[in-house]
Amino acid sequence: MDSSSPLPDEQTTMRNDGEGMPLKFWAPVHSYDVHIYFFHTDEEHTKIAMQLREDVIRLFPQLNVYKLWNRPIGPHPVGMFEVDLKTPAQFALFVPWLNAHRNGLSALIHPNTGFPLRDHTVNAMWLGEKFPLITSCLSETSTYGL
Repeated sequence: MDSSSPLPDEQTTMRNDGEGMPLKFWAPVHSYDVHIYFFHTDEEHTKIAMQLREDVIRLFPQLNVYKLWNRPIGPHPVGMFEVDLKTPAQFALFVPWLNAHRNGLSALIHPNTGFPLRDHTVNAMWLGEKFPLITSCLSETSTYGL
């Protein structure tokens, strides 16, 4: 990072936790979504995903955890469930935990900048096997009215 670039005041506001954790993600990122994938036609894989989802709900009650989809939906080619990360602290706590406890499942981690195609592809991170997405349903233009 260029140290001569000025930082917005909102980005330099830190938690008083001694860690210097920013309160917000760096612009243009508003939040992150984590999509945890499983082979929905495989009974064992589905059980692993169901248990993982229950563990996430129990251990991370502050996170939004959405329903488990037993079929492809949107750009996601297999079954999945989604977890929203609204703050850097949530990201810092959840992603390392997920990496250690995903039991062989893959996870797509992507920012939300308002450009869904770019967010789900070039700006995405993966834990485990990378799945080819169905990108035809993702907009190339801003969904935030920018």
